[in-house]
Amino acid sequence: MSIPINLEGRVILVCGVGKGGIGGPTARIISAAGATVVAVDKTQQLLDPTIADIKAAGGRCHGIVADLMDPAQTDPIVATAVERFGRLDGVANVAGGTRADEWMRLEETPLSSFHASLNLNFEYTFRICRDAARYMIKNNIRGSLVNVGSISSLNSAPYHGPYGAAKAAMSALTRTMAIEWQPYGIRTNTVHPGAVPTERTKSFGSDPSKNAGMPQVVRTAPEAVGHAIAFFLSDLASGITGQNLVVDSGLSANYCSGAINVDSLPKKS
Repeated sequence: MSIPINLEGRVILVCGVGKGGIGGPTARIISAAGATVVAVDKTQQLLDPTIADIKAAGGRCHGIVADLMDPAQTDPIVATAVERFGRLDGVANVAGGTRADEWMRLEETPLSSFHASLNLNFEYTFRICRDAARYMIKNNIRGSLVNVGSISSLNSAPYHGPYGAAKAAMSALTRTMAIEWQPYGIRTNTVHPGAVPTERTKSFGSDPSKNAGMPQVVRTAPEAVGHAIAFFLSDLASGITGQNLVVDSGLSANYCSGAINVDSLPKKS
């Protein structure tokens, strides 16, 4: 006997589906569970591989090009999805992450970098969840909203403080969403990945010799995070809201995700 995740007949919005990150596998998993996927990313080139993969597998995926850091482009997304596909049952806000140039001491962090981290990892998720909940409440849809956080928000985030702060704020707001929207049957939860080897993070590069003596970092596959997101979107999680699920292969149980040898940081000229 098996209990599959069944999203048949549902329309799920996935924000951030670049194939080399968590969003692409998440979209493919959601599609395989039967949902119509509405994929969002900032260029058509980032959307195309995920759309092609899903359609090749017999699934349904449609793209919306929008820069999630721009409110003028983000605010119409929910309305556009509903107009095109007739309804919206769930959201997975996956887009976000650290940037190669933001790893630095707090006293050296420029305000522009701080604001960029908050926008990318916190602000847009509020706008998307707000608009999705407004639609669901008006149309009596018992939906599910899933925001992707980080284990950097659970304790501290040395040398990438704004990122950790943004993800912590998002997690706190998600719990408030759960309380306010639970009477309408809308569930909101956060999935906290650990070290996920995406194409973007691989591009940062590293010098292992500079981190001698640091604990071995355990990596978690993007698909593992995608499975957790699909679970929260499904009826198998019907009794779960306002919760944080850590998907990090035990990394946060071993040491802070931000542990890094300070000598490996770029020197300020």
